[in-house]
Amino acid sequence: MYCRVVIVKALSELQMKMIIAYMEKTMLPRNFAAGQTSGQVFSVSKTEVFVVSRFNDKATADKIMSLMKEELREIAQGSKMTVLEGPLLIEV
Repeated sequence: MYCRVVIVKALSELQMKMIIAYMEKTMLPRNFAAGQTSGQVFSVSKTEVFVVSRFNDKATADKIMSLMKEELREIAQGSKMTVLEGPLLIEV
């Protein structure tokens, strides 16, 4: 199991609403079709969210990340993104 957490901080509430709509309608459905096993989006504030994505392995995670390259560049231009990732060590 491999996990990727992406923290997105938008410049405005409107921008965040657009990012969330993209995640819900485009990104997550496409990622699940490509092999992502789970995905959750959590709200930190009106302008900040974090996304927890799980995959069977790093190769699948990297394949799915490559599908979103252009969109991620566009989102990153108007917001701040931080990525944390790694293999699962303990699950209770």
